[in-house]
Amino acid sequence: MKKIGQGWQYTTYDLGNGRVLKKFHSWMKAYFVIFIDAFPFNRDSLYDIPSFIKTVKDSMDDSLELMKRKNIPKEWIANPKFVNKYDFEQDKVTPLHEVFKNSNTEEGKKIVDLFIEFSLKLLDFGIVAKGFNITKNYGLNNNGQIVLIDIGELFDDREYINNKLKSRGWEKSYIGGCIQDREVREYFISEMDKNFHV
Repeated sequence: MKKIGQGWQYTTYDLGNGRVLKKFHSWMKAYFVIFIDAFPFNRDSLYDIPSFIKTVKDSMDDSLELMKRKNIPKEWIANPKFVNKYDFEQDKVTPLHEVFKNSNTEEGKKIVDLFIEFSLKLLDFGIVAKGFNITKNYGLNNNGQIVLIDIGELFDDREYINNKLKSRGWEKSYIGGCIQDREVREYFISEMDKNFHV
């Protein structure tokens, strides 16, 4: 298996059959990953890492419970198949950061439109994925549809959703700022404002 990605919750491996395996981090692995990501601790302290690890695990537990309760269409979340409580396989898709990198401005705007359409579908279902992190948490499947690939930060609490929409997280540098094309980035922020105002 070839490692193709890593975040605070999971390391992703290519299974070579059109699927990926996402392995949930042990406490020590999570500590190491978060330590590297947070270094040189300009924003967060070394002493915050244990609470981050707990938050990440609690968030995944809550998301697993929500997925059972809401019965989200599996194709929306790249057809996950759990191999144990936390590890799962998923369809291999093209992460949106790669799609944007290989798209011109007009193509990039079309991806933003698809993303908004998909996010509105989730919202109609009573769900948001934390932060609307377009470049990191979503992908494009073989049918040209947007899917959510990070299923570990799902929320259905109405008050939480309203607060997330009011905070306009999509304009933050680690979300909207990750879209390199300035015109596409501005289009993303403006369309999010238009479609997700509270």
